[in-house]
Amino acid sequence: MLVYLQAIETDDERAKFEAIYREYRGLMYYVAYRRLGHEQDAEDVVHHVFLKIAEHIKKIEPPCPKTKQLVVTMIDNRVTDLFRARGRHSTVELDEKWQGGQIPDTEDLLTQCILRLPEQQRTVIWLKYVQGYSLREIAGLMGISLAWAQKIDQRGKKKLEQLYREGGGEL
Repeated sequence: MLVYLQAIETDDERAKFEAIYREYRGLMYYVAYRRLGHEQDAEDVVHHVFLKIAEHIKKIEPPCPKTKQLVVTMIDNRVTDLFRARGRHSTVELDEKWQGGQIPDTEDLLTQCILRLPEQQRTVIWLKYVQGYSLREIAGLMGISLAWAQKIDQRGKKKLEQLYREGGGEL
């Protein structure tokens, strides 16, 4: 709680914050955990909201039904923001049989061609066209420059087209 109190200027505001903290911390954690289902994420959300409360303590009333509604709403909004940030991209399980260059048997020519791409090209194609990441996000994930991600994407599409045509596919 000391971290929060350092951001507050007057003793009256500190006392108000302490009262809010003691009164609603358990409720805030409960609401966050109920929606998230993960202890650490719930604690992070509660911490973030308490920082916001400390920043705006002058505008917040001491513990009362209105304050209770405010803190629960703040928790709900923060959890929703967290879901939005995570929901931009789906989570995909890594298929171990694709590891080590083993190409699974498949009838689909396009899939066979994608699996024959060099690893970096295959990764960029997968992240961009299947998972929906932007090239800027891909560059960040792979630890490369945006220009290099663009070049890999360009080369990957060209190589994919070549492999597809060689396999008998028509565009």
